[in-house]
Order: sequence, then C-alpha cells, then structure tokens
Amino acid sequence: MKDFFLDKFEFDFYTNKLWSNHLLEQEEFITPFILKSASHIINVHHIWNSRLIGTKPESNIWDELPLDFFVKLHQNNFDETRSFLEQCELDEKINYHDSEGVKLSKFVVDVLYHLLNHSNYHRAQIALELRKLSLPVPVSNFITYR
Repeated sequence: MKDFFLDKFEFDFYTNKLWSNHLLEQEEFITPFILKSASHIINVHHIWNSRLIGTKPESNIWDELPLDFFVKLHQNNFDETRSFLEQCELDEKINYHDSEGVKLSKFVVDVLYHLLNHSNYHRAQIALELRKLSLPVPVSNFITYR
C-alpha cells in the first residue's frame, strides 16, 4: 500500500510541477483566484506534512506564495511526504489541531488520500478559471501521465 501512495504522490508532484511551470509561463494573465488556489494546494500539503511529522507549519492555508517558488515548494512537500511514507504505518492515527484549533484524530491512510484528492480538486478549479480566460490548460490526467 505504501508503494501505491508513493506512486500517486509522484504523479501529484509531476502534475503540480507541470501546472506551476504552466502558470509561470502565463504569469501576466494569472488572476488572484488562480494564485490563491495554487498557493493553497502547496500550503495545505505543507500543513498536512507538518501534522504527520509533528512540526509547526510555516504557512497558513490561504497564504499567497510567490509563483516563482512553486516548483521548489512542491519539491519540498513531495520530499517530506516520501520520507514520511518510508517510515509510517498507514493504519496509525495521528492527533492534530485543525485550522480552527479543534483537536482531531485521523488515520494516516485517510490523510494521504485526502491530500491527493485535495490537489486534484483545486487544480480542476484552476483549469476552469483558465478556460474562462481563454487560456491554455495543461493536460494532467493520470491516464495520460501513465
């Protein structure tokens, strides 16, 4: 099961990097919504990594990040997730506080699955916004990646 998640996070990293480079190429057309949504993908991944490994996150969920740092930040998130996957037990629970300070407990496997879905959800929103602006959208389907 760990190999399954590693494989899917490799795809997630590839796709986020593809999108980050694409947005950088379209930088003059990027709306605040696109920047905020793309930053949110990075921030949430970082925050969940922090919860999984027990560190304090360096950003909040809706912080806007510099577009030219996106690839580096995605790499950092992927490296942390990969390192965590090598050491974790998927059926373990983690205890953490959500963004409102509520104490919660979730299975590691569910957190990892959530992270993958979260990225897809927001990339789809960004794709819709790009289409509304009549801008190109990168092809980032899993089956195409394969």
